[in-house]
Amino acid sequence: MQQALNITSANAPGVTSVGGIVPIKSAKQLMDEERAAAVAANNETVVQNLAAHIRKYWTYARTAKEYTIEQKMLKSLRQRRGEYDPDKLAQLREQGSSTIYMMLTSNKCRAASSWLRDVLMTTAGDKPWTIKPGPIPDLPPDVVQEVMGKATQQIQQALMAGANPDDQAIRQMLLDLKDQAMSHLHEIAKKDAERMEKKMYDQMLEGKWVDSFAAFLDDIVTFPSAFMKGPVVRKRPRLNWVKDEAGQYQLDVQDQYMLEWERVDPFMIYPAPDASTIEDGYLIERHKLQRADLVSLLDVEGYSNAAIRQVLDEYGKGGLRDWIYIDLTKANAEGKSTVAAGQNPSELIDALQYWGNIQGKLLLEWGMSEEEVPDPLAEYPVEAWLIGRWIIKAVVNHDPLGRKPYFKASYEEVPGAFWGN
Repeated sequence: MQQALNITSANAPGVTSVGGIVPIKSAKQLMDEERAAAVAANNETVVQNLAAHIRKYWTYARTAKEYTIEQKMLKSLRQRRGEYDPDKLAQLREQGSSTIYMMLTSNKCRAASSWLRDVLMTTAGDKPWTIKPGPIPDLPPDVVQEVMGKATQQIQQALMAGANPDDQAIRQMLLDLKDQAMSHLHEIAKKDAERMEKKMYDQMLEGKWVDSFAAFLDDIVTFPSAFMKGPVVRKRPRLNWVKDEAGQYQLDVQDQYMLEWERVDPFMIYPAPDASTIEDGYLIERHKLQRADLVSLLDVEGYSNAAIRQVLDEYGKGGLRDWIYIDLTKANAEGKSTVAAGQNPSELIDALQYWGNIQGKLLLEWGMSEEEVPDPLAEYPVEAWLIGRWIIKAVVNHDPLGRKPYFKASYEEVPGAFWGN
């Protein structure tokens, strides 16, 4: 006869236990514990100081861009859409002049964008780029040693065969063998480059590079500068072949990590006020995220699942918008309705993505250990995401050279300036 399970109430409220051994917690209690843990982690000194650091530099970058570049960008946007600036339109109406816009700029921009597409993007699927090894291939030491070892064996075999070459003949033999070895190394490097080229092209096609690059070209002929970003790791559902219980392969939808590329709205990029390139100083990208965007970041390495879930819980119903001057002005210039714009009808969630170097001394003062920061005077490249009061990601930049994953180009570059013409 089987013994019935003894379910009794545990000491903690809302908790029951099975047989007095296995505690069972309610869904509400589990959510409360998860929230408490997330709040405790977010309130750590290093996290709060990093959040304050991001807000400070966000203020600097926003102020510098607001009174200079953003006005040029708004003018460019209106000119592309065939609209006068508000002050110019008011002046024309006051004078009784015609307010018809001839749309010359739009025609020129479309023509320039079309020329760029013809050169850089083909309809046959051929890519306008390739990968080739340099004149002197840079290969792993073990590959180089293997090739040079074979050359050494050939010299030893020649000597063992009874050959007695003089110094000049040995020198010439070594030079010939070196040329053969370098030729072999170059062939290896060439094949590796061909394989890498196919792999990169496949990743770019699956990662939305073609569509993003097309939008990037439109930005080049419209704004002072255009931006591309990537690769960005995201979790996406995909159809994969999966073996079922019968041993047959069937198509099934599974989440998979993807490398993606995207065009970045120039209005959303905020460089350091004195920056000349992407790599100068810090860089902040402002995001307007949907809930699905945040869900796609769950379980991605570097992101805090607990913090993301609290953001979804805290702002998931009404969104979070940190309204700034440019928002309504840009929406109006783009022809979007601004009647309910201040109410955030799409329930978007604002986020700041910070890229920049932070001195090790500051990181130590903020609470990081000496193992994490071995040199107090060194600069450590950091990537951090701030949403409201939550830091959902704070890691050392994964790029081994500390580079930011952005590319910038202008139709006409201005030497020494971040923004072009």
